[in-house]
Amino acid sequence: MNKRNYNVFFHLHTVSGIVISVALYIIFFAGAFALIKDEITAWEKGDTVQLEQALDVDYDKITAVIKEEGYNLEGRNIRLVMPDVKQEVLVILSGSKYEDASDEDKQGAFFYINTINYTRSDYYTFYSFGELIYRLHFFSQIPKIGTYLAGFVALFFLFAITTGIIVHWKKIISNFYVFRPKAKFKTIWTDAHTALGVIGLPFQFVYAVTSCFLCLSILVLIPGNFIYNNNQKKLSEDLRPMTKDYPITYKTHTEFSLNPFMEQTLEKWETFSPSQVYIRNYGDSNMKFQVDGMVSTQQKFIGHGRIVYNVPTNDVLSIKDPLKSNYIEAVEMTVRKLHFGDFGGYWLKLVYFIMAFITCFVIISGVLIWLEARNKKNVPEKRRKYNEKVGHIYLAICLSMYPITALSMIVSKLIPRSLDASRLTILYCVFFGGWLLLSIFFRFKRDNYFTNKYTLLIGSILGFLIPIVNGISSGNWFWITFQNGQTAIFLIDAFWIVLSTISTLIILKMNKKILDKN
Repeated sequence: MNKRNYNVFFHLHTVSGIVISVALYIIFFAGAFALIKDEITAWEKGDTVQLEQALDVDYDKITAVIKEEGYNLEGRNIRLVMPDVKQEVLVILSGSKYEDASDEDKQGAFFYINTINYTRSDYYTFYSFGELIYRLHFFSQIPKIGTYLAGFVALFFLFAITTGIIVHWKKIISNFYVFRPKAKFKTIWTDAHTALGVIGLPFQFVYAVTSCFLCLSILVLIPGNFIYNNNQKKLSEDLRPMTKDYPITYKTHTEFSLNPFMEQTLEKWETFSPSQVYIRNYGDSNMKFQVDGMVSTQQKFIGHGRIVYNVPTNDVLSIKDPLKSNYIEAVEMTVRKLHFGDFGGYWLKLVYFIMAFITCFVIISGVLIWLEARNKKNVPEKRRKYNEKVGHIYLAICLSMYPITALSMIVSKLIPRSLDASRLTILYCVFFGGWLLLSIFFRFKRDNYFTNKYTLLIGSILGFLIPIVNGISSGNWFWITFQNGQTAIFLIDAFWIVLSTISTLIILKMNKKILDKN
């Protein structure tokens, strides 16, 4: 590559990386915790997780509970998302299709039903910190444009990865084995940036591509509308067959049971696990019971299947064998599996978690390289001060996420159940308010070493307090949850103990280096 092209790609890599660095750090840091969002919810509630019992859903009982809550189900579509460690089914009701239905019945609704005791709760009844951090990783808190903003950050990240490979191509292998801890700061950060960047490269590339797909999928629909002559219903059914709807007949059908359809489905395919259930045209003579799910990843990586029953006649209307691939659905399922890492259990999530934190370090080291490269005598004093301010702001915002996350988890555990309805407000004030205050404090401290050290110190102290607070407030000491097989709750406590220990070791190492220099 000639020098001109090298400089072009180098500056493109630097500029694209710096522009998105803060947003990208937030996405990866929050995304790491989003991997265990359901476990965080289980930890906050402190209830015993009986997942096997929770997955044994009584569909007739669920519809009965919905009716008892005052909902008229006639003519509605019902979507049920199967429970996880939270032990709750997400219920999404459409408005009634009947023309003579009341205005109230034509309104949709969504809520949860606990599949252990079959009680109803609203989305905001128990707002979890896991939900907050999950939504932060695609900027859901920013109205309307948040998800698209996250998608474009992912797109620029893909651009930064590509230009980074081009720039470092000849030195990737040689520099991977080089680490000079006694060299000047720019060299240390460059070595770390290159080595860890190469280690995390496959993970980062996968996340950049899958994030673009998930956040910017609306861009796929634009050319699709032209192909389908603006027939969005047909386009939607072809791209996502599970959304196919059926006409209503206005003839009632009231004598039916839903559980036998699920039993028949589970007998049909070995290792099949339902993920979503759709009940179309409830109480109508054209009522359908649809089951979407997956066979185990050991049997087939993308083993997505579907079966649709005609409820009045008990016949199978259509079937999609999970052992036979459908190209369109396989693409979407592959993207989702790779993005959420839900095909390899907790060990795969651990790998994803480590890779997410490595990426956070790569982002921070990239910012520090940029700062050191511009901290030269030939750079005008005014520009150097401006660059320093940018660095202070970037690091203050990014590094403050660690202690405020730990603090928010402690607060989320200590909020009394009598204040469940106010959890969202409390958690938003603590997390976003505390994050803002910490960012302002470290910004005006104007010392990157101080920011780095004390965010790690505060975060590690609060992190060690998390399992203690959990044990005192709920009796779920980590050794007890381990003995009782409460993996989800134990995992959160163990994670914070390990993370806080690592943070403490880093602080001690930092102090030793300062003493050695003195």
